[in-house]
Amino acid sequence: PSLELGDVIGYGVSGVVYKGRYNNQTAAIKRFLLRDHTVDDSEIEREIDQLKSLHSRFIIQYYGVKCQDREILLITDYGDGGSLRQAIGDSRLIDWSQKKRIAQEIAAGLAYIHQEAILHRDLRSDNVLLTRHMDVKLCGFGLATIKMSCEDPSKESPRSTLLWMAPELVLAGRPVYSSKFDMYALGMVMWEMAAMCTTPFKEMSSPHAAATAVYCGKREQLPADTPADYRHWVELCWKQDPSERPEAIKVEVGADVLSVKPGTSSARAISDIRADSHGALDDTVIWVDPPEAGRGDWALSRFRMTPRVGTTMAIVLVLMYLRALFFHQDHPQQTASMCMATELEGTTEQSNLSTLLSNGGHFKQSDGGVARWLTSPANRLLAMAQDRVGNLYESGQYVEQSHVEAAKWLTKAANRGSLEAQSNLGLMYIQGHGVGQNDAEAYKWFVKAACRGHPASQTNLGWMYVTGRYVRQNATMAVKWYTMAASQGHPVAQHSLGWMYWLGHDVTQSDIEAARWYTKAASQGYMNSQNNLGRMYEIGRGVEQSYVMAAEWYEKAAHQGVLEAQYSLGKLYNFGRGVEKNDVEAVNWYTKAAYQEHPSAQFDLGLMYHNGHGVLQNDTEAMKWFIKAANYGHLIALSSIGLMYETGRGVEQSDVEAVKWFTKAANLGESVSQFTLGLMYETGRGVEQNNVEAVRWYTKAARQGNPGAQNNLGLMYLNGLGVEQCNFRAVNWFAGAASHDYPIAQNNLGVMYRDGRGVEQSDVEAVKWFTKAANQGNPQSQFNLGRMYRTGRGVEQSDVEAVKWYTKVASQGFPVGQNNLGTMYKSGRGVEQSDIEAVKWYTKAAGQGYPGAQNNLGTMYKNGRGVEQSDVEAVKWYTKAASQGDSNAQSNLGWMYDLGRGVKQDDTIAVEWYKKSSTQGNSYGHGNLASMYELGFGVERSEVHALDLFARANDKGYSSAHVHVNWLTSPDRRTPCSDSDAVEVNRIGAKKGYVAAQYNLGRLYERGRGVLTDKEQALAWYRKAAAQGHTYSRQRMEFLQRQ
Repeated sequence: PSLELGDVIGYGVSGVVYKGRYNNQTAAIKRFLLRDHTVDDSEIEREIDQLKSLHSRFIIQYYGVKCQDREILLITDYGDGGSLRQAIGDSRLIDWSQKKRIAQEIAAGLAYIHQEAILHRDLRSDNVLLTRHMDVKLCGFGLATIKMSCEDPSKESPRSTLLWMAPELVLAGRPVYSSKFDMYALGMVMWEMAAMCTTPFKEMSSPHAAATAVYCGKREQLPADTPADYRHWVELCWKQDPSERPEAIKVEVGADVLSVKPGTSSARAISDIRADSHGALDDTVIWVDPPEAGRGDWALSRFRMTPRVGTTMAIVLVLMYLRALFFHQDHPQQTASMCMATELEGTTEQSNLSTLLSNGGHFKQSDGGVARWLTSPANRLLAMAQDRVGNLYESGQYVEQSHVEAAKWLTKAANRGSLEAQSNLGLMYIQGHGVGQNDAEAYKWFVKAACRGHPASQTNLGWMYVTGRYVRQNATMAVKWYTMAASQGHPVAQHSLGWMYWLGHDVTQSDIEAARWYTKAASQGYMNSQNNLGRMYEIGRGVEQSYVMAAEWYEKAAHQGVLEAQYSLGKLYNFGRGVEKNDVEAVNWYTKAAYQEHPSAQFDLGLMYHNGHGVLQNDTEAMKWFIKAANYGHLIALSSIGLMYETGRGVEQSDVEAVKWFTKAANLGESVSQFTLGLMYETGRGVEQNNVEAVRWYTKAARQGNPGAQNNLGLMYLNGLGVEQCNFRAVNWFAGAASHDYPIAQNNLGVMYRDGRGVEQSDVEAVKWFTKAANQGNPQSQFNLGRMYRTGRGVEQSDVEAVKWYTKVASQGFPVGQNNLGTMYKSGRGVEQSDIEAVKWYTKAAGQGYPGAQNNLGTMYKNGRGVEQSDVEAVKWYTKAASQGDSNAQSNLGWMYDLGRGVKQDDTIAVEWYKKSSTQGNSYGHGNLASMYELGFGVERSEVHALDLFARANDKGYSSAHVHVNWLTSPDRRTPCSDSDAVEVNRIGAKKGYVAAQYNLGRLYERGRGVLTDKEQALAWYRKAAAQGHTYSRQRMEFLQRQ
């Protein structure tokens, strides 16, 4: 058997429903995902074989099942009128007689399956399908094995079965189902029709709460205008005691409208024919009931008819024959009867007969066959009836579908002047159904009907002029025909006019005209116009912008299954626009669109799972939806999959896989992936490190305006990585990113202006760009701006402003800012001096490993400022900073070993740290190391090295270096040959007032080198040198005094 899947027409918890073809016949195909891997395919097939044997016009016909891999394809008859739920939502149920008839037909369907020992177990308006004539077909019954194998018990549908569940099953651990359970559900479906509402117990907090209330006796309220007989049967079905509920076979809802035996379809068909024939059948209306149990004939009555009875009865018999095909497909001829008629005299009798039959009158039996009524009389059918027969063959309803037969009957009717037939025949020529595809023939038939005012044909002619099918494209003619049809209220024409005006498709573009026509079509329930009108309200085109109105129209279209509307409605709920923000509802609508393969909805649904919005956070589920969207080429989904692999969320972390997905998106032009791929190549993650490739991908993204890529490309040019170094190009790319308000690039551009690299140096321009980035919270720029205010570069010097910006950056945890803020508090610049505040900020920065702050904190401990004095703590922090290469800390740590403060005194280690500091060009390192060489402490005495180092220190502004240079180069001095000689040489110089000699002599007395250790003598000489401004003498003096 041939099987083709078409468009998605519905979905539920366990599967998706498609319109398709089965053996060249229109069918509904439900696709289930098998979750229980232990179920046997043969078990499912046996279940379907039982259902295939059932034949009733009130139940859906099951054709078969196909099991493949983890999927089940269930093939059934196609209900072309949608579900009862949709009919309720679209307000197609307009009067009580119609609701009663539908209730009666549902009861008849239940009676039939109950007779076959089958329970429905899931009766609700979703599972009541309707034909185009609003006839009932029950579906969704007898599928226990499939549902148990496919449904995910952890996922509860928003329309939970609990809301239709009989009270005796609510708290049952292992429920025992009976026909009385279905009868309770029938009462609920009748309530849905009465209340025109498809969700019971809306006021309850959850389906479980509602079910518990039902168990305790609560029921829904019927509207006040509910007819007494209708109310009576609902209340019977809702009885708490199952034994008090009626059997389906006994239900009679409004006996004046319907008998227990179903028979509405023929009456409706004849009534429709009478209405369409412009009075041709006003004389007679026939009501036909199906055979009683055990009978193979049809019950007809003998009445006298008017002279037109022959044609009329031919119509009746054809419709009877078609219904017989549906009820008894094996021997339809044996189930049709001949009608013997005599003439009725007078219009009053005819009118009375019409009224009688339309209210359910019956005919007596008569013998005969249908054959001779289908030959000569049938060939003399009215055009309208031929059109109906053609439509039945085209749709495959009641007869085996046949485009050829449909075309034959439609041609007969069209030649007789039936506008509907001419229009439908034109469509068959367009589609090549039953006839050879022929646009010229289609045009001919459309014109015939259109010129006689047939709106559908006028619409189709407009379409032919828009698309240039057979005729030359002509927007003027298209608008003409669309307007004629639209003025008659044809929604497709109204929508088409709206579309032409919206896009300015060969007409003067007018959002106002587009909105006007969309509104007309949307108000008639035309779903595409409802969606487009929602879009116009959302963006404020042709109407005043209103998210509320957008949500209203999107919802109408979404309930009819329009993918874009479902997705757009989900977005409104996601962002709380026009509706109260509701992530659960957003997920609901995203899911509906996603299951119908809407890639953006699939991606956004993945994001909801990724972020845990509206659903439990689940990266695995997020990854699933990202992959589905990516399979449709959704660029952001491809990039997101790369990100999931990069971060190891929902999948095992893999830079290699990340690069693969980023490359897919990047090759399709997705700029974020191009930028990220550049980063991967620059850092060598997932690929071999390659700056040239990094530059190539940065360039692609940068040319699309990606600011991150523009900034990074600027850095590559600045540092000459993968490209020839070029400050000018670096500035150009920084400027491009900065113009997009990218703060990192704005800061980098400020640095280039400050340092005059690639541009003319300008502190004013630097401050301008630092300020732009700083106002966006960029910590580097806030720090740089603070420095500009502290130094007065490009702005008026202001310690207060400097402190303001340092505070901003420090509050973000940026350690350089915290360190500088500490220094401002230490020195009392821009703030009230506070060693405690200084220590607080130094500690924050030092705790993050910032070496400058660690050095400063060490100094605070060494000097006991803001904290209790502690040389041990000082050494600890100096060591941390020195180990990170901080030259000031290295010199300070050498000093602590030199003096033995917080550590055991050790000249060798002191020299080692002085050398590290000096190697980095630190003036203090130079000076301290020079002093060690001059005196021979921890190193062999060398006045040459000492003089060289003091000279370097002096060049770098070391305050005491010049006095040492002066002393070492003094004509009053000779080179000592020993420690005692050094004492003598420095004593002579000290007495002559040489500051360096006084300092050196103090050190020799302090250390007992060449003389006996004498702290008093040392202190005296330090005091003399300090009085002349020698910094180190002052520091050593203070240390000795504390000791």
